[in-house]
Amino acid sequence: MISRKLILVIIAWGCALIAYSKELKTFEERLHKAQTEAEQTTQRIAQLLMEGKLDSLPHQSYTPSEALYLVFGNGELFFWSDNWLVVNDLHKLPCGDWHYQEFENAHCIVKWQGVGVFDIFAIMPIKYTYIIENKYLQNNFADYLKLDTKWDLTYRPTEKTGHKFYNKEGNYLFSIIKQKKKKTTTHINTKAVQTFSYTPLLETENNTIERISHISHNTIRFYAYLFLIPLIIYLGWFIYMLYKHKGFANLRINYKFQIVFSFIIFVGFFIVLLVTMDYIRKNYERRQRFLLQEKALYIQKALQDTYFWNTHLSRHNTSSLNVYLKDLSYTYKTDIHVYDIYGHLIGSSQPALFDLGLLSHRISPRPFFSKDPNIIQEETIGQLHYISAYSDLVNGDYSVIGYIAVPFFISSNLIKAQINSLLAILIPIYMTIMVVSILLTFFISKKITNPIITMGEKLRKLKIDQHNEKIIYHQQDEIGLLVEQYNQMVDEVEQSTALLAQQEREEAWKTMARQVAHEIKNPLTPMKLSIQQLQRMQKIHPDNFEEHFQKATHLLIEQIDNLTLIANEFSYFAKMPSTQVEEVDMAAKAQASIELFLPEVENRIQINYHGKPSDAWAMSDEKLILQVFNNLIKNAIQALNKKTNGQIDITIEEHPETILIKVADNGPGIPDEIKDQVFIPNFTTKTTGMGMGLVITKKIVEDSGGMIHFTSSEQGTCFFLEFIRASTPAQHISEHTEEHPLT
Repeated sequence: MISRKLILVIIAWGCALIAYSKELKTFEERLHKAQTEAEQTTQRIAQLLMEGKLDSLPHQSYTPSEALYLVFGNGELFFWSDNWLVVNDLHKLPCGDWHYQEFENAHCIVKWQGVGVFDIFAIMPIKYTYIIENKYLQNNFADYLKLDTKWDLTYRPTEKTGHKFYNKEGNYLFSIIKQKKKKTTTHINTKAVQTFSYTPLLETENNTIERISHISHNTIRFYAYLFLIPLIIYLGWFIYMLYKHKGFANLRINYKFQIVFSFIIFVGFFIVLLVTMDYIRKNYERRQRFLLQEKALYIQKALQDTYFWNTHLSRHNTSSLNVYLKDLSYTYKTDIHVYDIYGHLIGSSQPALFDLGLLSHRISPRPFFSKDPNIIQEETIGQLHYISAYSDLVNGDYSVIGYIAVPFFISSNLIKAQINSLLAILIPIYMTIMVVSILLTFFISKKITNPIITMGEKLRKLKIDQHNEKIIYHQQDEIGLLVEQYNQMVDEVEQSTALLAQQEREEAWKTMARQVAHEIKNPLTPMKLSIQQLQRMQKIHPDNFEEHFQKATHLLIEQIDNLTLIANEFSYFAKMPSTQVEEVDMAAKAQASIELFLPEVENRIQINYHGKPSDAWAMSDEKLILQVFNNLIKNAIQALNKKTNGQIDITIEEHPETILIKVADNGPGIPDEIKDQVFIPNFTTKTTGMGMGLVITKKIVEDSGGMIHFTSSEQGTCFFLEFIRASTPAQHISEHTEEHPLT
């Protein structure tokens, strides 16, 4: 047990050591990268100094962003890249490599490089050391190093604790150790530092503002929840409609209209809300910048009057400047800093901020090195962001004798309170407008699309053989024009239908008359010739007249029978009874038809049945379906008339919703050129008959709700009949139950 615990401890210690080494290795890589970038920037500054381009220094980009670059000429500081590091007492070491130095607000590493009469210092902060800590001032490692707060920095060359870092020449820089205990926050007496501009660094903001913001925030939250309920219902309805219609493209036009316009309203609402919030924020910031600029002008005028006769600022003529600036700060409710002509602090309404190492004694380089120092810029102390208005300090001759800085902190809580207060008023109005707009969208979409939907229903029900209703729509808009065209189309369809029906009837009568005349002429011609032949035989050969008379009468009777058959077929087709659709046992009917033709074909043609012996129920006419089988089998027999090994196969297949019947023969098949005419009335390839059999068969099948088609080749012909499958009728079930009762 002891050895197992020891192994676990060793494994845990090893993992921690690996993580420790990896984290410090990453820290070292980032530090070396930043050092390389700082050295490259130093070389670029040196190049500009050698080329005499001193005016280009303020316009350079300095990397890394948290590094500070100072340039001295003949021992005098004449350029600095920033002022956020409080740097004093720089050491110019002869080695010219990085070395450690601690300043008022940060542990840093410094590198010096000489260029003629110039000295360039690159200063990189490693870890901050503010005298106080709060949410704005955090004594953490610099952002570019990204080292966790569990580590601390120490400068102890002689001690072996921690991980030591060295410069390129092998000299000790600093050590990184585990932070054993978090430093407690240092509090400052706010009565001694009664600042206007840096209040967040020293105390919390106005509780009244927070209370107003909290009340407004709760109101907005209530409206948000109130709005969320109908929004969820709407989204649920939208998803359901998409699922029901299988996509947006399949939605009805009124639903598309409602969804699109509702979406536009929602998006418009949020855009207006965001624009409103952005406007409030920017308007507040513009207002504060304008007020700050006005304050700076008033303070500039007051200081100009005070130093009207002075040609420069020094300790001798500014001994009471701090007191005067304190009075001005109470008057204008802002802090004030005054710098001399060289950019060094000469007076402040809050000197304690500089004594605490929170602010540098040097002015920001941008207004100092700019041609026009009257600017407003953003500045930072730690994580505190604020703005400062700069202006030059002039005397009575308008000669510049110094610079004035007026900082101001734009309270995010105050902006938030103003935004929340305004939103608490606007959101109910926006929500009301949005809900009313959505309801109007639903109403208007129905109003607009109802005529279109009605027109669609009318078009769906449009029949050319019956009276169609028109649409009533009184508005004269685009939909009105569409409705007018539809109503006009209905009139034209009815007129065209009546005309077409009349033409079809006339054409049908003409066709029928031609067909009847043609079919009647065919037997009349031989009848006429037979009678004429009898007349001649009576005159020429009266002795043989009796024999010729018998032959002629036999021919006449045969032709009269043919005429009777033609008349009967036309009569039957014209007087066919309407189809009475009911459940029919197709297996029984097929076998009954086969039994009818078996004596006729004897042994020369085989008729085979494949399928259930009974109970193959389908929807058709029980009386007429037998004629269908008879016609198809009869046609097959006639096709096999000259074949010795003829075969007819009748197959019945049951499918989930249909009954499929196949009537196939192995005859010569139907030629391709006449396949399209098989179901045309009066078309036949036989010498007798009217060609009405397949026409009647197709009519019976289609009137039953079924379909008929065929395939044909040199190997034979197969007709396919597809009927709607039916369940077993109740009467047949009861009869079956009586015959076979349960025991």
